[in-house]
Amino acid sequence: MKSAWRSWFWNIVLVLCMTVLAATLTISALTQKNSLAVVGILLFSACFWAGALRAPMLGVFAKPRGVVVREFLRTTTVGWDEIDRIEMPATTPVILWRQSNGAEATLVLSALGGSRSPAAAVRRSGR
Repeated sequence: MKSAWRSWFWNIVLVLCMTVLAATLTISALTQKNSLAVVGILLFSACFWAGALRAPMLGVFAKPRGVVVREFLRTTTVGWDEIDRIEMPATTPVILWRQSNGAEATLVLSALGGSRSPAAAVRRSGR
């Protein structure tokens, strides 16, 4: 059974794009005369460097403690005991689970991470 669901091709494309943008911004910042512009461009560049480091880690992983979804800005772990069911509609898998406050939520999975929404929104959309 496969324990990781990710798109290595798109992960590598993201790394390359983020690295090129970060390097371009860093070089641009170093050629600026205005110190405020240098700080602004370097902060923006740091975001792209962080994205380049995070991009290879994006994806969905089945671990002993549950399903781990790594996105650019956050990592979500849903324990196996919290998962009500996993649906496999035609488009992409959906995990329906109970949050710690008892509310039902969904996690729509993709090879580059996932997106969260209230469970009712997924049911209304026909998934």
